[in-house]
Amino acid sequence: MDSPIMHEQLTINEQNPIIARHYDYDHFTYPWHFHSEYEIIYVKESHGERFVADSVEHFNPGDVILLGSNLHHYMRSSDVYYKGNPDLRVRGVVIQFAHDYMSHAIDRYADFTHVRLLLNHAKRGFYFPCPQNSEIIRCIENIPLQNGIHRMIGLLLLLDKMATFREKRFIGSPRYSENTSGFPGSRIEKVLSYLNYHYTENSSLDDMASKFSMNTSAFCRYFKQNTGKSYIDYIQDLRIGYACKLLIATSFDISQISLECGYNTICHFNKIFKRKTALTPSEYRNKFIR
Repeated sequence: MDSPIMHEQLTINEQNPIIARHYDYDHFTYPWHFHSEYEIIYVKESHGERFVADSVEHFNPGDVILLGSNLHHYMRSSDVYYKGNPDLRVRGVVIQFAHDYMSHAIDRYADFTHVRLLLNHAKRGFYFPCPQNSEIIRCIENIPLQNGIHRMIGLLLLLDKMATFREKRFIGSPRYSENTSGFPGSRIEKVLSYLNYHYTENSSLDDMASKFSMNTSAFCRYFKQNTGKSYIDYIQDLRIGYACKLLIATSFDISQISLECGYNTICHFNKIFKRKTALTPSEYRNKFIR
């Protein structure tokens, strides 16, 4: 299998920091890709599968997603949706904006704190479910009709609504992101930073506790309090997240990937992978083949 990920170059610059348009396609065709800009996709009409980070989910009319900078994604239209009815279309709105959009204000002013957090956390992607997202959709549909400062203000108002939208949820799993920011305390940051470089190694829990000058039970409690999951579960998430990337982006066979991710037996790897993703490694890889 060869599944290259395209680096899309958008025509966004200082003179044109926002691209916003209504789209009307026969079906989604753009391949598995990423770009440095943020992207908001609203699906008004169509059904299919949405691939974001390490997530594979169905999309439906009314869905809205926010994608962070350099987040891998693509949309695949459902053959069943179009079968026997060539008049059906893919319609909606796409908004793309610079990764440093209004960064001076957003990074420094207290009134933008919630927007800054939204954009920082969008590295895993956000999903805004329908019909609760009706106000967000109204904002999205207006932005392509606006120009100049009105479009810039419109995008800020949209981000404000997205940031305060309670029903939103992450798309990609925690294991997809290796960024340790947002965890309080320098010790946990050091622990997670170490794990992000050594999670494929077979370090015992006792070894890890000793490395950070703690006894094993105290280390386990501390880790769980600061990350919300056990040490073992966290390591498994990192390993399976890495496996997902290798399954998508390389032609390595399953046994190679198993060893690369720190599993000595393919049987154990398959068991953990199925438990974490609800798919076997082969099924997960096949999801990305047309």
